[in-house]
Amino acid sequence: MGSITPDNGTATIMNEAASLKLQDAYHGAADSLETPHDVMLRLFNAHLQVPMVKEGCDLGVFKKLSESKKLLSVEELAEPSGADPVLLTRILKYLAANRMISETSQDHFHHTGATKALADPRIEGAINYTFNISGPSYQALPDHLKETKYQSQTGGKYAWHKGFNTELDFFPWASQYPEKLGWFKLDVAPFTQETTSFEPERVHFVDVGGGFGYQCARLKAKYPDLPGRIVLQDLPETIKQARPIEGVEFRAHDFFTPQPVKGAKYYYLRTVLHDWDDEKSLEILKNLIPAMGPDSLILIDDMVLLNTGAHWWSAWMDLHMLTMLGAWERNLDQWHSLLDRAGLRVVNIQTYMQTMRHSLITVALK
Repeated sequence: MGSITPDNGTATIMNEAASLKLQDAYHGAADSLETPHDVMLRLFNAHLQVPMVKEGCDLGVFKKLSESKKLLSVEELAEPSGADPVLLTRILKYLAANRMISETSQDHFHHTGATKALADPRIEGAINYTFNISGPSYQALPDHLKETKYQSQTGGKYAWHKGFNTELDFFPWASQYPEKLGWFKLDVAPFTQETTSFEPERVHFVDVGGGFGYQCARLKAKYPDLPGRIVLQDLPETIKQARPIEGVEFRAHDFFTPQPVKGAKYYYLRTVLHDWDDEKSLEILKNLIPAMGPDSLILIDDMVLLNTGAHWWSAWMDLHMLTMLGAWERNLDQWHSLLDRAGLRVVNIQTYMQTMRHSLITVALK
């Protein structure tokens, strides 16, 4: 579970931080003008936005508008799906009123920046995940919290189980539905470690729990002549679904068992530990430690929240992890505490998205 992140360097990061700060200021100013009735209506509307955006994706509206260089009529937008133009007009007017598309004149529409974003298949995948998976789980969260007397530790049962009426945890459940695992195909944070001193025969990069290998593919694309071996590890059912990546070795491995690749330079955990509570995270880390050589490092690619003043996006993700997995996004103190308990020390924390606090934590043996 992660986020789409451009690999454009420090300038983009600074622009992102400045942009989000400005957005927050505008939203804060708008909120200060709201009456109680306005608040109620805003929340009513929020519950409908994701279903209607999903409709826009299902009908191909965002894709068609984004690809068009001219204004499109309702009839033109209805043609591919065979939708009733009268019904489609109502949906389009709602999307325009919520700034997802632009209504230029009666029954004619055009794209906006949001339209082009929603035409991106990665974001469409996130919308599908939000509608189909997150939505029912969020609906179950208040009753789950009440039933568990508002405790953090709930015996391995989460709102996810209640929302889907299942005894299976999320990942075993999702492995039965490959199309749902496909919604996680997101392009994320770059691997930025020094690679010029890699030895040709040594395993230098082990992507532990690396899913379909997108980080491995990015690493090979960024450093096509990279010496040394790269290993992708995940559960057998995931490895079977992954497409081959030139120069990457695929190995089935459960990270709750001892790490079989010994003495690698880097063991990489991207958004792995945020899926688990501290005790399970300690198991994962302690299974890596015996495999580490004197110069081995663990790279933890995860959020490192500020101890105070989290951005709303980070706070949302924290509660999302609680809902789905009984897990959390850790702040700086919590990361240091966890790693210290594991017998590890923090070498460096490089935060590559300042507002969302996506960070690369470099960890060594004590």
